[in-house]
Amino acid sequence: MKQNESNFLIYGLIVGGILSAGIAILLGTRFISKTNKNKRERKHKFFEGIDDIFELSSKSNPEEETKIDKETEDGIIDELFSRTI
Repeated sequence: MKQNESNFLIYGLIVGGILSAGIAILLGTRFISKTNKNKRERKHKFFEGIDDIFELSSKSNPEEETKIDKETEDGIIDELFSRTI
């Protein structure tokens, strides 16, 4: 190989490495951002669902057999919040 061809190969490897690193960083940050956004949305939907359950039970006047007493309600809340999301 000539010295000139060798220099082009080295320059090509350096520029290719820099471009590859830039693309990897760009795609990595997009993936992390999308993952965090999805996690926040799931968490928000979870808490929104809990609010809906307890709002519906307080607004409606259910019969005695379907009504949840305070002890059971506390047990449900403890069970829900003890799980990992």
